[in-house]
Formats: sequence, structure tokens, C-alpha cells
Amino acid sequence: MPGRREMGRFRATRALVALVAAVACLGGVAYAATRPDHGRPQGKGGGNPARGRGQQPPRPSLIEVPPAIAVGGGWQFRFHVVPRPQPQGQAPPAQPAPAPDRWRQFQCRLDGGEWRSCSSPRLLGALSPSDHSFAVRALNRRGLPGPAAHYRWSQLEPKEFTIDPQTDSLEELMPGAPPQQLPVRIGNPNPVPIEVTGLTVSVAPEAAGCAGDSNFAVTPAGLGPAAPLAVPAGGSAELPTATVTAPALALRELPVDQNACQGTSVRLEFSGEARG
Repeated sequence: MPGRREMGRFRATRALVALVAAVACLGGVAYAATRPDHGRPQGKGGGNPARGRGQQPPRPSLIEVPPAIAVGGGWQFRFHVVPRPQPQGQAPPAQPAPAPDRWRQFQCRLDGGEWRSCSSPRLLGALSPSDHSFAVRALNRRGLPGPAAHYRWSQLEPKEFTIDPQTDSLEELMPGAPPQQLPVRIGNPNPVPIEVTGLTVSVAPEAAGCAGDSNFAVTPAGLGPAAPLAVPAGGSAELPTATVTAPALALRELPVDQNACQGTSVRLEFSGEARG
């Protein structure tokens, strides 16, 4: 996604380097609040059709749901029927009954649509930003349904996070000197936390004859799925931290004439990935 850009400048011995930061795109964020509504009426034909025509199936239990306010996709519902407890004072059977095989059939519906056969887990496809509802019910051996379990949540459209370079404290770039980290501040406008799992920068010198790949060395931030940067909801976080490095830039020392890079400006475009 495109994003807001900020400028940062620092002086080099042979070049004045201008930093321009582009905004990275939020890979996928999600959040939701659970509002189970076990007492909701079934609507037309949803009362108690199993009563009097075989044992009524219990209401399923929801064991995994989307967050109450969700951003992005990849959510699923997991559900099952909890076996009925053994009455107090009654000795358990010599051979305990297996899991309630009779409740292996379920029906689900999304947003008040048609009831359809389903199983756990029930994966959700892409959903439009809106309020959504999900219901699931078990069927007895005659195919008659029992009471349904309900869940409602809100799906929001994810917002891009921003990357602002903080380059005022950088020292002069010297050919062959160690790479300098490029401090950045990452802003999260979403109402849920995110984890930034990758942050890189590309170099594009504006002077003819000063090739970025051969004259400048860029190191990505020390981020990854196993070492993300947490950014709170509606807040920001900065790199580098005590344990995670920021992207770094160095001016190579080459055995050729590098005068073309003297006094030039270099455009740095940041990009990254996040999860939430």
C-alpha cells in the first residue's frame, strides 16, 4: 500500500544523503469481541424441532472464534458438543462411552443465511467490512437440529502502518566505515496491536554514474517471524531496540573512482510486513 513520506537528512564526507521514507503495507491484522448469545431464538423453523422426535442434541460449544473486532482474514470457528456429565452418586459405566458420536453432524450459517452442513474447523473466506454473525447447531441421528450457539463480531478494513526515519543523529558516511543504523519510528493506526516481521530499504542515488548497488551497502532490520517488533494499538514503536537492529546503510570503499557519488542525494524506500 502507498503511504505518507517523511524526509531525513545527514551529511557524508563525499555526499549529502537525503532520506525519503515510504510507508509499508500492513499484511493482515485482526481483532474481535466475543458476544455469544446462547438464548437467541432460532427464527422461522428454528425453535425446538427435535423435541418429541428423538433425543434433542445439546447446544455446541464454541472453542475458537474470531476476535470481536477483526481486521484481515484467515479466521475460523472450532466447535464441539461437550458430553453430558455423569449424575452425582451414579457409578460410571464399566466401559466409558466414547465421545458423543451421535453429534458428529452439524449445520452452520453465516449472517443469517441458509443452514448448511459443516464441520469443525469452519474456515471463513474474505468478508466485507461490516458486522457479522455465525451460528452452529448439532443434528441427532434422525437429522433433526438442536439449539444453536451464536457469535457476533465486527470486521474492519486494515489500515497501513507508517515508517518515519529518525536520521538527525546520524554521523557522516565514510567510505569503508561500519554500517550506520537508520533509526525509524513505526506507527500503528489500527485499534489492535500488530507485530512487524520484516523491514527493508532500497537505495536509489539520483546522480548519474553513482550506482546504488555497487556504492552503498544496505542491511535489513533484524526482524523476523520469530523476532517481531510489537507495536501497540494506536501507538508507535522505534527501531533499533536493545535486541532488534534497524536497517543499516554504509558507503563502500571501492578501488575505483567514486567521485560521481560526491554531493549526491540518495532516495531510500522502506517496505515491510506485519501481522496482527
